[in-house]
Amino acid sequence: MAVPAWLAARLRRWRQAVADRAVAWSRRRHGADLGTVTISRRRVYILPTGLGLAYGGMLFAMLLAGLNYGNNLALALTFLLAAGGWVAMHQCHHNLAGLRITPAGTRAPFAGDEAEFAFALEAPSGREDIVLKVGARTAHAVSVPAATGTTAAVRVPTERRGRVGLPRLRVESSFPLGLFTAWTWTHPELTCLVYPRPAPRDAGGPPPDAEAGAAHDGRASGEEDFAGLRAFRSGDPPRRIAWKAWARGGELVVKEYVGAARAPIVLDLAAVPGRDLEARLARLTRWILDAEERGDRYGIRLPDGETAPGAGLAHRNACLARLATFGLPRSDP
Repeated sequence: MAVPAWLAARLRRWRQAVADRAVAWSRRRHGADLGTVTISRRRVYILPTGLGLAYGGMLFAMLLAGLNYGNNLALALTFLLAAGGWVAMHQCHHNLAGLRITPAGTRAPFAGDEAEFAFALEAPSGREDIVLKVGARTAHAVSVPAATGTTAAVRVPTERRGRVGLPRLRVESSFPLGLFTAWTWTHPELTCLVYPRPAPRDAGGPPPDAEAGAAHDGRASGEEDFAGLRAFRSGDPPRRIAWKAWARGGELVVKEYVGAARAPIVLDLAAVPGRDLEARLARLTRWILDAEERGDRYGIRLPDGETAPGAGLAHRNACLARLATFGLPRSDP
């Protein structure tokens, strides 16, 4: 018989309320987990899975049958399987105890994409099938080598620019037999920037005053005559790297050119057309990405200040970070 819709909805609300109370209790008990967290035994919780409950029911039926018929072989098999389940429970609990979890950085997305939170996992001895979860989002299970550790990441959906938070992380494992699930909660209190969603490429280019005329400087980074190679520096565009030389076993070097170089451009938010602030920020984000692809030196000008012209991935991210938080209150999550 199907469960009535009103009863199913009430059961879901009851289950969610119980889960929220359990998480709040864990938060009060352990507090914020800043930096590296070592999972102690008292932080690990464990319950049987559906398979574990079925396994226990089977053992109970085997026990009743063995007692009823006085079959010592059936009783011996029952006790042997029960001992195996007992060992599996302790091993599942031990698989989380002693695990060290350290935040390993974030990867900022554009609004609408998923923000990525990375964590470094280490343990004195090896661990197997460690799973990180955020709400309904589950990362792939990873094994943690004893010598080197490993890195796992969870992804959080985003809807708008600003910051997205990761107040709670669930770490769980059903190793070795899947009869039990051991889990714990950590509260890293992390945030990740979310860049504005760029406008489509056909939305129009920068205004004419941003398209600076050519400026000759003898050794500028133009696109005309090849001048030689130099050592790679952080922030150099990937398209300038001499990949063939690197593939032959050499060092990472960058091509330099002599010729007419484009003068630095300043992209001013006040000159960006759009129906509202978000549309203008989306257009400005597109201009930044296009300028970076062309290899231009560019800066941005906002009402609260100006970013000097530059180039490279770090400069691009710094400009996008300013757009991500522009006009938002400091309390924005």
